Amino acid sequence: MNAIINSFLKRILVIGLLTLGVVAAACAQTTIDFWAVTGSDDDVQMFKHLAANFKAKSGIDVHITPLSWGNFATKYFTSMAAGMPPDIGATNLGGPMDYGTVGGLVDLRKEFPGEIDKLTSHIFPNLLPICSWRGQLFGVPAELSTLAVFYRTDTFERLGLSPPKTWKELEDTIRSLEVAGYHYSFGFPSKSQWALGLYTMPYNLPGIAMTPDDKVEVDWNNPTYIQAVLRALNLWYTHDSPASDQLNRVVGMFRSDDPSIGLPMFIDQPNYFLQLPISAPELKGRWAVIPWPRAEDGKPFFTVGGTTYVIFRKSKHKREAFEWLKYLYSVEAQEAMIVDHANRMTDSTFELSPLVDMWQPGTDAFWRRPDVANVRGLKDTLAPAMPSLTTLASVHGASDASRFEEHILDRMGTFITDLYGTEAAKEGGTRWDLVRKFARGEMKDRESALQSQISAELTKQYREAQPQAVALIEKETRSYDQRFGKVIGDLAAYEQKSNVLTVIKWVALLMMLGGAFAVAAVPKLRKHWVSYLFVSTPVIGAVVFVFIPAATALYISFTQYHPVLPLSSATWTGFSNYVEVATSGDLYKSIVQTTLFLVCSLPLSILISLPLAWFLNQRLVGQRYWRFLYFSPMVTSIVSISLIFTQLFLSSSQGWLNSLLLKIHLVRDPLQFLHSERTFLYCVVAVAIWQGLAFNILIFLAGLQQIPQQLYEAAAVDGASIFRRFRSISLPGLRAQIAFVCILGLIGGFQVFEPMYVLGGGAGEAGNKFGPNDSGMTMVPLVYHTGFETFEMGKSTAIAYILFAVILIFSLVQLRLFRSREEAR
Repeated sequence: MNAIINSFLKRILVIGLLTLGVVAAACAQTTIDFWAVTGSDDDVQMFKHLAANFKAKSGIDVHITPLSWGNFATKYFTSMAAGMPPDIGATNLGGPMDYGTVGGLVDLRKEFPGEIDKLTSHIFPNLLPICSWRGQLFGVPAELSTLAVFYRTDTFERLGLSPPKTWKELEDTIRSLEVAGYHYSFGFPSKSQWALGLYTMPYNLPGIAMTPDDKVEVDWNNPTYIQAVLRALNLWYTHDSPASDQLNRVVGMFRSDDPSIGLPMFIDQPNYFLQLPISAPELKGRWAVIPWPRAEDGKPFFTVGGTTYVIFRKSKHKREAFEWLKYLYSVEAQEAMIVDHANRMTDSTFELSPLVDMWQPGTDAFWRRPDVANVRGLKDTLAPAMPSLTTLASVHGASDASRFEEHILDRMGTFITDLYGTEAAKEGGTRWDLVRKFARGEMKDRESALQSQISAELTKQYREAQPQAVALIEKETRSYDQRFGKVIGDLAAYEQKSNVLTVIKWVALLMMLGGAFAVAAVPKLRKHWVSYLFVSTPVIGAVVFVFIPAATALYISFTQYHPVLPLSSATWTGFSNYVEVATSGDLYKSIVQTTLFLVCSLPLSILISLPLAWFLNQRLVGQRYWRFLYFSPMVTSIVSISLIFTQLFLSSSQGWLNSLLLKIHLVRDPLQFLHSERTFLYCVVAVAIWQGLAFNILIFLAGLQQIPQQLYEAAAVDGASIFRRFRSISLPGLRAQIAFVCILGLIGGFQVFEPMYVLGGGAGEAGNKFGPNDSGMTMVPLVYHTGFETFEMGKSTAIAYILFAVILIFSLVQLRLFRSREEAR
C-alpha cells in the first residue's frame, strides 16, 4: 500500500514539476505585439504564418493585431497617448513623420547602428526619405503600390490605337476613345492631393520642400507647377469619366464592348492584373497592362503608396521587434508574401517589394516558380519603374499646408464640372456630348477658352493660398523647435513629473472622501446614509467620467499640448488658443456651416414630423405597421443609414436619385451630390432629417395623446375643419413638446458628426474627411480635425468649450422665449 502511495506521490510531483517548467518556459518566452494595417483577413493569416516561421527560427512569439485603413492613425495615437503602444507596427508612409517627430518612435539609426544600415542597403534608396527626418530614421518602407494603365488590346487594334508611352499620347488616346463613344477611368490615385507629385516631380517640383538652408520652398506659383497640376485636373475632370463612387464597377465596364458603358482603358493599381483573369476570364488574351506614361519633357516619375514598419519608443522588446523587422525583409519572407498575395483568387494583389534583391537576376529562379506564374508578367512590366519610385522628406506643417491645396483641388473640381455643364447646356446637350465634340476637334476656340478659364482660376487659387501655406509652415517649424525640441530631448524626465491630471484626481478623491466623512460625522446626514449610499454610485460615475475629464480638458485648452507627449509637458499659454481659434477663420466657417445645417434641418424636421405624428394618432387600418415604419429609423445606426444614403447619392447615372432625375428629364447630367461643395451639406441635412423624424414623431405623438379628445369632438360639432382643429387645438397643446424638440434639435445640430464623417469619406485613408472643400466641417468635425488629425489638443479643447458655451447660450435663449410666450398667454 505504501509503495502505491509513494508511486502516486512521485507521479504528482513529476507532473507538478513539468507544469512549473512549462509555465516558466511560457513566462520566459518573449511575445511582441505587431499591429498591421491590412486590407483583408488574408493579410492577417499571412502574417500569422510568417510569425510561426519566425518563432521556429528565433523562439520569439509575435501577436498579430489587424487595423483597418480607415482609423488606424487614431488607434496608434490613442495607444501612444495611453502609454500602451504595440512593440512594432505597420502604418502608412506618413506614419514615421507623424509619430516619430513627437517622440513616439525609435530612431533606428541610433538604436541599431550598423544593423539598420545593412538592412536599408538592400532597399531602394529613393524610398527612404519619407521615413527620415533631421538625420533620424523612424521607419522602413514595407508593402508598396503604384499605378498602371490597363487597356483592351482588341479594342485598341480595332481603333488603330497604340498603348500610350507619354502624357501627350495618353491624352490623344483618350480623345480617340471618346470619338468612338468610349469613356476611360482614372481610379487610384485620382483627385488626391498627396499624388500631385506624379505630375510635378518630373520637373523636380515637389510643391512643398525645405531648402538646404532650412527655408520653406513652396512652388505653387511656379508656372510649370501650375501647368503640371492643370494636366492632372484635365485627366481627372474634363473627360466625363465614371465617378469615383463607381470604381467598384470598373471590371464590369472593362469587360463590356458596349461604347455607352465600356472602358477600354483605365488607370488604377496593378492589383487588377490578378483580378481580371478571375473576374473576366472571357477576356483572356484581349487585354494588357503598361506602366504610367512619362512626361514628354521631364524625367520618369511614379507615385508610390503603401506602408512602413515602425518600432515604438515605449516598446519593452525593441531588440525582438527589430529581429522581426529584419525577418520581414528577408528574401524568404518577401517571397512568402508575394506568393500569398498572388494566390488569393479575386482578392489577389501584387504589392511591390521594396527589397532590391527581389528585382535582381539572382531571384529569377523564384519568379519562374509555378505559384507566381500569374504575376510574372506584371513583375516584368513594373521592374523598369522601380528605381523611379520616390518619396520626399516630410516638412513640419506641410500636412496642414497641403490641406489648402486639397481645398483648391476640390474647388477646381466643382469649377470644372460646372463650367463644362454650363457650356454643354448652351449647346443643348450633356457634358458627354461636349466632351465628344472636343475630342473630334470641333469647337477648338471654345475648348481653348474653357482651358484658359480653368488655368486662370487655378492660378488665382494658388496665388491666394501660397502666402498662407508659407506662413503656416514657418510658424509650425518655429513652434516645433521652440516647443517640442527640448521636451523630446528629455522625455524620460517629463514622464516622471506629476501633471494636472494627477492633481485633479486627488482633488476629486478628497472631495468624495470629504462627502463620505460628512455623512458619517453629521448625525442629521447619518440618518439617511442608505439614501446617500445609493446616490453615491452615479455621483462617483459622474466624477470619474465627467468631472475629471472636463476639468482636465479645460486646463488643456489653456496650454499647448500634443497627445503623444506626457501631460506634464503641456505649456501654459493662457487665452492664446481661444484668441487663435477666434481669429483663424476656421471657427467662423464652422459656425456658419453649423448654422446653415440647423436652419435647413431643424424647421423642416418639425414641419414634417408634426403632421406625421397627427396622422399616426388617428385610427388607421394597420396602425401598428405604420408606427413601426415611421419609428424604424430611430433604432437604426446613423452610420448604417449614412451608408445607405451614400448609395442614394451616387454621383452617376447608377445612383438611385440621379437615375430618377435623369429618367424624368429633370437633369441632363448626373448631379455630383457628395462630390460638390454646393450640395454636400444638403445631402447630410436629408440624412439627419430622415434619421431624426422618429424621435420627433414619438414626442409629438405622446403630446397629442394627452390632449383631451372632447376638444376635438366639440370643435367638429362646431364645424371646424381638420386643419382648423390641428391649428387651434393640436398646436397649442404641443407647445411644451415643440420647445423640447427645438432645444434637443439645436443641441443635436451643433453636435452632428457621424453623417458628415461617413458621407464625407471618413472611412478612407486619404483626402478630406468632411466633404469636398470641407463643406461639412461643422463645429464637432472641427474639434475632431484639430484634435485628432492635426493633434493640436489645446486648440481642439478650446473649440469644444466654445461649442459648449454656444449651445448653452442658444438653449437658454430658446427656453426663455418659450417661457415668455407661455407667460404672455
